[in-house]
Amino acid sequence: MRPGVIVLKFGGSVLTDEDDLRIAVHEVYRWRRLGWRVVAVVSAFAGRTDALLASYRLEGVFADPHATAAIMACGERESAARLVGCLDRLGVPAVLLDPCAIGLRARGGALDAMPLGFDRSLVAGSLEAVGCVVVPGFFASDGAGRIVTLGRGGSDLTALVVADGLRADRCVLVKDVDGLYEHDPAADGPRPRLFEQASYEDVLELDGSIVQHKAVRFARDRGIGFEVGCAGGASTTRVAACRSVLASERCRVRPTRVALLGLGVVGGGVLELLSHMPDRFECVAACVRDPRKHAESRERLGIALSTDAVEVASSGADVVVEAIGGVETARQSIEAALLAGSHVVTANKAVLAQHGRELQELAKLCGREPRTSAAVGGGTPMLEAVTRLDATSVRGVLNGTANFVLERLRIGETLEGAIAEAQRSGLAEADPSRDLDGRDARDKLRVIAQACDHAIDRVDISRADVRSARPGVRSRQIASLSPDGVARVAIEEVEAGDPLFEVPGEWNAVKITGSDGRSCVVRGRGAGRWPTAEAVIADLLDLQREASFTRKRGRSLATA
Repeated sequence: MRPGVIVLKFGGSVLTDEDDLRIAVHEVYRWRRLGWRVVAVVSAFAGRTDALLASYRLEGVFADPHATAAIMACGERESAARLVGCLDRLGVPAVLLDPCAIGLRARGGALDAMPLGFDRSLVAGSLEAVGCVVVPGFFASDGAGRIVTLGRGGSDLTALVVADGLRADRCVLVKDVDGLYEHDPAADGPRPRLFEQASYEDVLELDGSIVQHKAVRFARDRGIGFEVGCAGGASTTRVAACRSVLASERCRVRPTRVALLGLGVVGGGVLELLSHMPDRFECVAACVRDPRKHAESRERLGIALSTDAVEVASSGADVVVEAIGGVETARQSIEAALLAGSHVVTANKAVLAQHGRELQELAKLCGREPRTSAAVGGGTPMLEAVTRLDATSVRGVLNGTANFVLERLRIGETLEGAIAEAQRSGLAEADPSRDLDGRDARDKLRVIAQACDHAIDRVDISRADVRSARPGVRSRQIASLSPDGVARVAIEEVEAGDPLFEVPGEWNAVKITGSDGRSCVVRGRGAGRWPTAEAVIADLLDLQREASFTRKRGRSLATA
């Protein structure tokens, strides 16, 4: 069964400035780690198009309308390029495809054209190759090759045209509201009810500020269902040829209270990302070695600081994020958090390798489930793929630091120089021996084995040290788990055609074969602050969505 395709459209109401690209990144990563292929259609940042028009104005007169359209299209091109850059920082492969490059054609006026279609082969091929495509919305080209725009709110139309051409499984217009309401929820008066599902006709009765009416009419004429909702939301409004249904009153949910164990490379990255989502998360406490170094965070965010990890873990936060590393203190802290009724998110592969199964048992007794995505692969969603496919065998590069060093050795760098460069880039600890000799990959392989319920007695790492690699040869530190339970980490030379041949720098890649014989290759950046922090945030958002489902009350109300 092939992965589904989802089209996500991010409008100016969501992308108010460059900092809000994080919202789009979180949402793209959410669907990628669930195994979906993603097309992200992007609008300009809020106000950017008006600013471009103002800069183009000359004594109150505009030049040729197609030149005006070309200026207006710059906003979408800018935000799309920046989104690809942000995804690359996390190690999420993405391809930027301009509407003109995919042959998105339109007819009509230069500033309010109607799209005719596009060449789906380039988009489909890129989705097949990397799994994620970013397309600037709002504009196309006409029969003469000139730029035309699709009217205000035209990125909605771009998303629906792309979804139609690709026969996408889902199309979600990501807005700053959690769905479509009877009227503006920000207006004075009684709070409006939210549509659980809405007919095209009822959406066209709304004022058009949320969804472009031209896009709705296109969807109606083509019979395309689509959804409207907020980034990270647990539910959306479904728009289709259907009877409109109003949802029951939704509970207002307070921000999730998070306690952080460690504010180092990973924990500090998690804190920064959480600070940009104050409506969703509140960091209430943190365990640090030296509270004086984090006085600014305490003052700015109101975080209680402590040097006692178990004390912070027992504080009763909704979720405890364990990022202190090591084994014994981490184990005690995770146990304390579970016994206090908190969910746990951890990036600690060492504690999971040694105590993962017993922690899982304790979590079941406490009605909780530890989330561990960040422990293996950084931003590479390996554990999700292993679970989804019910893996019987795994073969991959699990340590980004070792891979970075091996790549530098291949081009003639000395071992000492390669390690120093990795440390300068934030990819290696002061003592990188666990990465280089295979112990880190061994721990990750054990965590993978737990995820796919493999029983392994030992992992052979006798040939795993990067020092055994031959200079000038493309070698990988490869961890493998066979169907008969044999597990090892070893330096192997790879050739073109091997799925592990093209694994640049600190990236990870793993080929996973499932119980039904299907296989997939998952790739992503495996080392560094931001890929790992993003995986932690994804786990937190998953927990929050699941909590919103459990709090949801009642059923639908009467029809609209």
